[in-house]
Formats: sequence, structure tokens, C-alpha cells
Amino acid sequence: MNWDSLLADLESRFEAERRADLTAEAADLAEAEIAGLHLADRLRAAAGRGVHLRTRGGAAVDGVVNRAENSFVLLDEGGGMQSLVPMPAITLASPLPGPAPAPTGRRPGIQALLRELARAGTRVRVVFAAGEVTGRLARVGADYIDVVRDGAASARTSATVTIALSAIEVVRSR
Repeated sequence: MNWDSLLADLESRFEAERRADLTAEAADLAEAEIAGLHLADRLRAAAGRGVHLRTRGGAAVDGVVNRAENSFVLLDEGGGMQSLVPMPAITLASPLPGPAPAPTGRRPGIQALLRELARAGTRVRVVFAAGEVTGRLARVGADYIDVVRDGAASARTSATVTIALSAIEVVRSR
């Protein structure tokens, strides 16, 4: 019996098993990392790049990612038009790079941003599956916004409408 050959064979098999274990462990870690990623992470990595979004109601939003937070993405659509898209409204996004690091510290939510638009008296167009409303934000509640509509002239048409935040797909402004 050639002991050197036998030991070399055993060492070779042990090394192959170790490499297979490392490969399997690396694959498990990579899968676990991907499983923890959110759409906001991928959109954050697309900052400064053009993307195409489609909302659950079918609205298309094309523009350059200005900012992506856990609750919204802000796109520059060109011509001074900016679009605020709530994350839950997004059904399709392309092209997206790999993830960006998660932001640190306290980050603004969509309600805080909408409140700033209301304070500034910004004219907005709110798009949702049932249609759209154009006007100025009057109030931002915990789960709704009030919009004073442009041109509400008849008694049958109220000047102020309330829209559930969960229904909003895009808020556009100039």
C-alpha cells in the first residue's frame, strides 16, 4: 500500500468537500442577502439614472430618479415636472441596478413630503386608479389628503375632495 498516495487522495477529497461547503454557504448567504432587499434599495441605487415605472392602475412614469426612500420615489420627468410615486403603487420598474446601501438616520416619509407641498401651496395632479384630480393640497392626514380642486364651479361638484393615501399612484407637480 502506498501511504503517501492514500493520504494525498484523502486530503484531496477533504479539500473538495471544504470547497463545496464554502460554495454552498456563499450561495445561501447571497440568497439571504437578496431576500432582504426592498424595491426602494434598488431604486436608491438608480439615483441619477433614468427609469420607467408602471403603477398598479397602469400609469406610466418615466424619469430620472432624484431620490428613493422606503415609502416613495421622486422622479424628474423633465420640463420641470416632478413625480412622487408611493412605493406600494409601483408594479414594474426598469432598468434597475443592484441595491444601494440602506440610508442611515431618520428619513422623511411620504406624508412629510406632501405636507411640505401643502404648506408651499404647490399645485399638484394626483393620479389614482379611478382617475385624477388637479388642485392644491389643503390637508394631509394619517391616511388621506384633501385637495382643493381647480375649477370646481357647480354646486354638485365639491371644491375639496379627500383621497386615501393608499389609492394614490402618482403626485405630479412643477
